[in-house]
Amino acid sequence: MSANDTQILIVGGGPVGLTTALEFARHGVRCILVNEQADTALHPKANAINARSMEHFRRYGLAPKIRAAGLPTDYPTDVTYVTRLTGFEMARLPMPTSADAVAQAIDGSSPYDCAEPPHRCNQMYLEAILLEAAAEQPSVDIRFGHRLEKFHEVDGGVVATICDLANDQTYDIRADYLVGADGGRSRVRRQLEIRYEGEGGVVRQMMGGAMLATYFRAPRDRAWLQIAPSWQYWIVTPDLRALLVSVDGGDEFVLLSRIPDGVDASEIDDRELINRAAGAPVDAEIILRQPWTAGHALVAQSFGRDRVWLVGDAAHLFTPTGGLGMNTGVDDAVNVAWKLAAMVQGWGGPRLLPTYETDRRPIGERNLGFAKSFAVSIGTFDVSEAAEQDSADGAAERQKLGAHLADHGKREFIIPGIVLGVRYEGSPIIWSDGTPPTTDDPYDYVPSARPGSRAPHMWLRDGSALCDHFEAGFTLLRLSEGTPVDNLIAAAQESGVPVSVFEPADDAVRERYAAKLALVGPDGHVVWRGDTLPADCSELIDRIRGA
Repeated sequence: MSANDTQILIVGGGPVGLTTALEFARHGVRCILVNEQADTALHPKANAINARSMEHFRRYGLAPKIRAAGLPTDYPTDVTYVTRLTGFEMARLPMPTSADAVAQAIDGSSPYDCAEPPHRCNQMYLEAILLEAAAEQPSVDIRFGHRLEKFHEVDGGVVATICDLANDQTYDIRADYLVGADGGRSRVRRQLEIRYEGEGGVVRQMMGGAMLATYFRAPRDRAWLQIAPSWQYWIVTPDLRALLVSVDGGDEFVLLSRIPDGVDASEIDDRELINRAAGAPVDAEIILRQPWTAGHALVAQSFGRDRVWLVGDAAHLFTPTGGLGMNTGVDDAVNVAWKLAAMVQGWGGPRLLPTYETDRRPIGERNLGFAKSFAVSIGTFDVSEAAEQDSADGAAERQKLGAHLADHGKREFIIPGIVLGVRYEGSPIIWSDGTPPTTDDPYDYVPSARPGSRAPHMWLRDGSALCDHFEAGFTLLRLSEGTPVDNLIAAAQESGVPVSVFEPADDAVRERYAAKLALVGPDGHVVWRGDTLPADCSELIDRIRGA
């Protein structure tokens, strides 16, 4: 077999592409990942890893390493709304430090009922960790500095032409399947002639239209940063809307600002912009600057077909409010990877792959709607000249703004229902039990083992999380001692479907799952539950494998 023959070709080496590679490694599937850039991200991008993504990273053994990156474990992750960084504080959303968030997850006081609470770690740190982990996998071949030129489908696979940019040489890779994780300007999506649907680049006062990200280093002192330590500082004035993000909890920051209409990014003086946000001179060292565009609310018409599939920004492109873009892509990666693994391993049926789009496109639309609502909320209100005045009128204006911003902050940053309440309603591979769905409330997550839902979290008596016992294949939870399971295991073995059995021996788990048996899929979603096995277990196995 040639070194350029593989089971899966992944195009794109950002966090979603690298997660896809790690998920394939978990299933023992060979893949080659090509990425046009020679390095991981050098400029701060996404700043929030949500609880569901952290659960996935926990499965790869990476959660401790990721928690050690980004903001220090004792650094406040508050979100603060100010006039200037030396001005008035109008609202503050208190958020736990990383260490406190973990403690709250363990003692049950976290709004996120899960093993891994959210973590504030910049994408450039995350990518480096994921790349290192993927490169260590014997089944993963990482090729940074290699660009996809074109591809075509052949009988039983895909042939892609790749350019090694270091020497400008092209070569072909033959794969059984191709996954496009190559971002909003995806070559893979364009060659498939799949268009985005929705709106792009909608102009707002903030988080809409042309934007500039300025990555800089400055000594953290009260001469320019008089607001108490925060993860995010939103600057709201009549003449400036901007967001300052603490990258490392020390002297590195990124400032996101709206580029005024009719102004080119090259005309903007970054130091002058930083000084305006601070309301004082800042001894800033500009590390990198990057123009970008906000105001996107786009979902691809299709998430792929046959042997080529799209994940992450290639499939949906959001304004980054709510931190939903990258994190939605991580969930895409896990869903598509187990299904492609089933196909190359021979146990996936002909109806399995289309369920990737059936499952994930509605979630893309759902999360896009939430992200857009957050962008509208933060980007479409007016600020009067009084906001910065030390007067009664100024105090009244700041009180009014503060009420709006405090409410907005809670709605954007504390969203357990959005993050953990994902369920695959009507998925052809889910065996419904006829129970009604819980309300899809973005702010209130109600744990439910109803088929299609994320398997609810539980801490077990030995201190492990229930999800720590979910295998790469399907996991049958036997929640009542002695409940027969042999017929299901036999049916799975006959079809080659990997099913393991775990018995927590904990009445609390049975109560939460409201059944004596529950079958959890490779992505951590419940596919079936009941007190007894179906009369025909082969029918259930055929359902979950898409036969």
